[in-house]
This record gives sequence, C-alpha cells and structure tokens, in this order.
Amino acid sequence: MANRNRPGALVLLCGVQLMLLLDFSIVNVALPSMESSVGLGALGTQWVVGAYALGFGSLLLLGGRLADLLGRRLTLVVGIAVFGVASLAGGLATAPEPLIAMRAAQGVGAALIAPAALSLITTGFPDEAERNRALGWFSAATASGFAIGVLLGGVLTELAGWRAVFFVNVPLTGIAVLAALRVLPGTPGAQGKRTYDLPGVMLSAAGFVALINGLSQVPDDGTHAAISITAGIVLLVVFVVVEARSASPLMPLGIFRSRALSVANVASFLIPGVMGTTALQLSLFLQQVQGRSALNTGFAFLPLGLSVLVAGPLSAVAAARFGPKGVCVTGGALVAAGVLLLSRIEADSGYARDVLPGTLLMGLGFAAFFSTAMMAATAGVPEQLQGLAGGVLNTFQQVGTAAFVAIMVSLATARTESLGAPTADHQAAGFQTAFTVGAVVVLATTLLVAVGLPGNKAVARTEATA
Repeated sequence: MANRNRPGALVLLCGVQLMLLLDFSIVNVALPSMESSVGLGALGTQWVVGAYALGFGSLLLLGGRLADLLGRRLTLVVGIAVFGVASLAGGLATAPEPLIAMRAAQGVGAALIAPAALSLITTGFPDEAERNRALGWFSAATASGFAIGVLLGGVLTELAGWRAVFFVNVPLTGIAVLAALRVLPGTPGAQGKRTYDLPGVMLSAAGFVALINGLSQVPDDGTHAAISITAGIVLLVVFVVVEARSASPLMPLGIFRSRALSVANVASFLIPGVMGTTALQLSLFLQQVQGRSALNTGFAFLPLGLSVLVAGPLSAVAAARFGPKGVCVTGGALVAAGVLLLSRIEADSGYARDVLPGTLLMGLGFAAFFSTAMMAATAGVPEQLQGLAGGVLNTFQQVGTAAFVAIMVSLATARTESLGAPTADHQAAGFQTAFTVGAVVVLATTLLVAVGLPGNKAVARTEATA
C-alpha cells in the first residue's frame, strides 16, 4: 500500500469495521419498535438477532480464505455491497420473513468484510510500529462499536423510527465502496490454480450454524439447544479431520502451530464473549430494572465508547514501548475489575457511583486487550494466510459471544427465578450472579495469557507454518 494512501485506507477500514459492530447493537435497541411494527412476535424478534449471527459467524472462515485467494479489496467491496443492499431491503421489509432473510444477508456481507479489512491492515502496513498503531485504531473502532451503537440506535429509533437503523447503512456503504476503489490497492489473489475446498466450506458452515443456533436457544429450549450444539460439535470435529487430510484445505491446521496465535484466539473467545454479554445485560438492566428509555440508556454507554476510542491508539503506543504481552495482560485485568464492580449493582444503584466506574474500566481494559490480542493473532502469519487469520480470530469472537450470551443469560434467569417473583431486586440479583461469573472467567483468561502467550520479543517474531 502506497504511503500516501495509508491514512485514508486506515480511516476507511476503521469506519467499515465500526459500521459492522454498530449494526449489532443498533438493531437490538430498535427491536421493540420492530416487533410491534412488523408483527415479529417473540420468536421472530429472536431470529432478527440470530439470523445475523448465523450468517456472520458461519462464513467467516470462507470470507477469510476468499480474501487470500481472490484478493482482499475485491472481497471487501463485494461484502460492503452485499451489506448495503441487504440493509436497504431490510429497511423496506413489511413482514417478518423478508426482514429475517435480509438480516442473514447482512451477516454474509459482514463475513466477507471483517477478515478482508483486518488482513488489509496487517499486510498494508509493513513497518511493525506503524502496523501496530493501525491495529490500535482498528481495535478502538471494533471495541467501541457496541457502545456507540446503543446510543445511535436510541437516537434513530426515537427520532426517525426503527427503519432508520437499516437505512443509515445505505449511504455509508455507497461511500465506502467508492472510497475502497480509490484508496485501497488492487491486491492480487493467489497465483496458480485456486481450490476452494467445498467439503470444508460446507462442514464448517453447517457446524457453526448448528453450534451458534444451539447456543442461542439455551435460555429458552434446553433440549433443542443440546441437540443443535452436539450436532455442531460433531460437524466441526469432522471438519478438522477433513482439513487434516485435504491437499488444499479451507483452514490449514498448521496455522495453529503458532503459540501466540493459538493463545490469542482462545483469549478472544473468552474475554470479548464476557465483555459483549456484560454490555448487553447492562443495557437490559438499565431499561428493564431501572426503567430508563432507549435514548437514556444510549447516553449511559457513551463513556464506555469514548474510553475505548482513547485507549485503543494509546495501547498500541504502550505495546511498542513495553511489549504487547504486558499490555494484553493489563487490559484483561482491567476488564475483570470492571465486570467485578458491576457485579455489585442493585435495583436502586446510582449511575455515577455504581455503573460508570465499571464501564470505564471495561472500556479501557478491553481496548488494551483487544488491540494486542490482534497483534499476537496475526504476528508471523504468512501474508498469503492473513485473510484466514482474520477469519479465524473473528470466528472465535463470534462463537464466544454466542456462548457467553447463553451462559450468562441462563445464569441470570436461573438466579432470578430461584428468588421467586421477578421483582426489580430479584432481577438485579440475577445480573449480579452473571457478572460475578463473567469476572472470574476474565480473570482466569488473563492468567492464561500471562502464562501462555510468548514473551514480547517472541510474539513479534513468531512464525506460523501453513
């Protein structure tokens, strides 16, 4: 990537990534209005969320591999176009079925965008210090997406209606496509014969669909969830066996010989899963227990988003000075402290005293963890596999989020029901239990990173072999 194009490319890639993460939370805030307007019902509302997660999480490996084989800019542009068209169609939907279908199509577009965007940064900034700074900004855009989306979703829903949360993507995607063609290099695809490992694509997609679907059903239907999760695990085990024997695998298993990549991906399954679920449950606490409006809840998350935006770039500077491992461990410890503080909330807790400190610590810590985990997960991976590395990292994050939504929501519900009537105090107790477990998981993961992640110099020179 030419030097003169790098600032514009970084702004574009961060903006596209922010758009993807915004979409998750911005739609969640609009769900009540959507349900009454289109007649979704409880099951339909669940599928508006679930369809996006299924389309996104199940095809990330394919999206990453396509970026490596066909070219990263082409994959990104196609993904943005699919996302934009699906957003337009979703905003025009007048019945549940097309709305849910378009949410799934948005997920497919996102599965092409996310790994292509990350690999364009890891390959387009050859200097290590410059690349790490770029990853700091990219991680800030990623991590702040949820908080900003809650605020923007509340504003758009109250001022312009739920359809605006879809329509807002249409001009953004149009601008992004034009900007991508102008500032991003036309990255070549793989040379020679291209093979796409159709059995691997089908097995991985089916496995992740079954797994994510089963995890999403845990709080509502334990039997269905167990069957779906078991089927997903079996399919993914078969996928690994097929990949180990394939001459041209969708996911070369040799990539996991990098200890840095393996530890970073396990940590990215656990900590972002807890962080995303905690933010989701905190928004429910503020609205359902404390009776805040969507707009008021959105403003309550603004400090979280701002703390991430500030801490992301600073974390890259700190990583250059002290090494990525130390910053990653510090970030995990701050997230654990923030979630632990939130585990003390009660029905009448004050925002400034009881909610704000925990959210600020989570934001600062998550930005530090996420940027350095990205560095570790992509360091030393051959350029021709950078798209795949981005797909693997995003897949771990998506499945982790689905898993911890299921676990923490189930824990909160079980605790509330064990206390009797679902009063505000009993609901608050449920959230306390979920947040306490989340804090323990983050702390244990931080210890894993401290012990398992190679030292700072080793992270920088780690090489993964395809």
